[in-house]
Amino acid sequence: MIVLGLFGALFTIVIAGFGMTTSIFARTGRINLIECACLSWLFGCGIVSLLLWVFGAFCSGLPLQAIVALVCVVLVIVGWRAKQNANANIDLPKPATITEWILGCVILIEIAVLIFVAFKHTLGWDGLLNWEIKARYAFLNGGSIPASYYSSAGRGFSHPEYPLGIPFTELWLYLWMGEPNQFWVKIIFPSFYAACAPLLALLVSRLSGKRWIGLFIAVLLPFVPSVSASPGGIVVGYVDIPLSVFYLAALGYLLLWLKTNDRPFISVFAACSALLPWIKSEGIILWSVLVLLGFVLSLAKRRLAHFVISIVPGCALILAWRVYLKLVHLWPHSDFAPLSLSTLSQNLSRLGDIFGILFAELSEPVHWSIFWLLAAVALIYLFASRKLERIALASAVVAPILLYSLTYVFSTWPSYSAHMTSSVSRLLLHVMPAGWLGIGLALSQTKRETQTL
Repeated sequence: MIVLGLFGALFTIVIAGFGMTTSIFARTGRINLIECACLSWLFGCGIVSLLLWVFGAFCSGLPLQAIVALVCVVLVIVGWRAKQNANANIDLPKPATITEWILGCVILIEIAVLIFVAFKHTLGWDGLLNWEIKARYAFLNGGSIPASYYSSAGRGFSHPEYPLGIPFTELWLYLWMGEPNQFWVKIIFPSFYAACAPLLALLVSRLSGKRWIGLFIAVLLPFVPSVSASPGGIVVGYVDIPLSVFYLAALGYLLLWLKTNDRPFISVFAACSALLPWIKSEGIILWSVLVLLGFVLSLAKRRLAHFVISIVPGCALILAWRVYLKLVHLWPHSDFAPLSLSTLSQNLSRLGDIFGILFAELSEPVHWSIFWLLAAVALIYLFASRKLERIALASAVVAPILLYSLTYVFSTWPSYSAHMTSSVSRLLLHVMPAGWLGIGLALSQTKRETQTL
């Protein structure tokens, strides 16, 4: 029954996301099945977790589960009707050459291996005590986290202020399985990798015009040690890889929209960027970077009105979460001091150590192999290209790293260097797939138009 419940939970997540994806791409007349599958997982996790959060305030237990499942079914029906009304076809793109066949098979093997490895490893410290703990509290409370959790000083170690995107996805699996099963819930994290690799291949292929480069970049993705291993990899139940996939998708589809002006691309950007702050608190920084870059690029392309509309969902979600934390009387616990000029001037002397630690981490082969060396070369090429979209892509990798590093100026830990050493490797994971996207474009060196996949 546990496994049957697990499949029911995963099925409802996917059909909710499938309904949203087909609704977005129906008017194009041709729906890429691989693209649809990847986005269905991302959108499905976002939809289900948000529905649990919203409806959990009004009901609990089986009624809550039934309402969310019903909405998932309605979404897939709406999406399918939109596809039928638009006479859109679902297409499975096939490799065109023997090289593409080999690379595609290698990607599938890598996904299977990582799923196996994930089930051989237990959830890590943050996976248990920052994320899964929220899912467990909610499950034991009928589907919503009790307000006392947020206001309790004794639970401050588990960061009650963190958003609920991944914990409530875990909760959804628990509700269907009938118990908080920490073994089967691990399927969530390699599933994000299974969405990331094909999506990375597709985005590189479309932006470069060369499919084999996209597949090749996706093959290289798991050779970054931090993808599969601690700290922050998919085997330990942290949310850094899921956050990185949403960031990759938001950035990639923003660039595609700027390149082609196709309306579905800006819709995908709107959805993925809005979910960034719902996955982890640092998602607000990533969202802000994308908003700034998108504002500049859309202004240059004279598409500012459409872009402004696309950031409304993100603004609404950020505001709603802040209001919610006020209403539940969040205990004022934070690893960082409030932003102020006095704190900044007092701690400016930290910058030397901060950037020293950052450089040491970027050059750490145990975590990154030679990835950041390749990324540095690619980013230099992109900055030197003088093409606005490529400069924006490079900036989307560099800016979050700099902003993340500067936050340690405001660290309240007794040792800010220990704070940074313990967490910066996970923060760098957020932009790692975007770095591979930059490497793929630097490799292509093409002037061709976007290839339709």
